[in-house]
Amino acid sequence: MNSEFVEQFNFVQADAFRVNLTNGWWSERTTILEICEANGIDYRPHLAIELVGLIHTEPSEAIEAARKHPAESWGDYTKKDTLVRELAGTVVRIMDMAEYFGLPLAQAIEAEIEHNRTRGFRHGGKAA
Repeated sequence: MNSEFVEQFNFVQADAFRVNLTNGWWSERTTILEICEANGIDYRPHLAIELVGLIHTEPSEAIEAARKHPAESWGDYTKKDTLVRELAGTVVRIMDMAEYFGLPLAQAIEAEIEHNRTRGFRHGGKAA
């Protein structure tokens, strides 16, 4: 494991969550979670589904960016609605969710890359 990657990633992940918390994106969710917890209801699975749904919208916006804009503009991270910004939005939403649930995302990324390293060419002949 690359501890420098994990440390830096975890710092950025926590910051992404703090920004969203400060900007009010967790206010309603926290209230709902508190009400459910007080009534013996585990709302976490529903929250996870909601957050994955929001994550899912970002790659769809990336598709639109790739369709609407010339390839030369895809990497322009200074402008909104470019391919790279929509991909970044996906990662930020994933980081936000992982931070809330205390998921070791950086370590999981490293583990996934290592696992893929052992799978061989097209993971044994799967279609692309």
